[in-house]
Amino acid sequence: MADWREKITSISKTKGTSAPEGAKRAGLGCLGLIVAVVSILTLLITIGLFKSGYALMGIFAVAFLLVCIATTVLLLAPNKHNPL
Repeated sequence: MADWREKITSISKTKGTSAPEGAKRAGLGCLGLIVAVVSILTLLITIGLFKSGYALMGIFAVAFLLVCIATTVLLLAPNKHNPL
């Protein structure tokens, strides 16, 4: 329990310019999951648009879907390899 308190106090004492690596990874993971949920919802909307005959709006939705998927991959894929 003391270790947990120590971690919380070290996080709260950090200045705005730096944060622990674990907190950064957790934040990026949460953001990546949120963007993934938005991607799934956009996919459902895109399917509905094409089935309803709104092809032009569907094309814009597909473009947004591709941007969401690319963002999700970039956020969730690890960009630093820890050799240890």
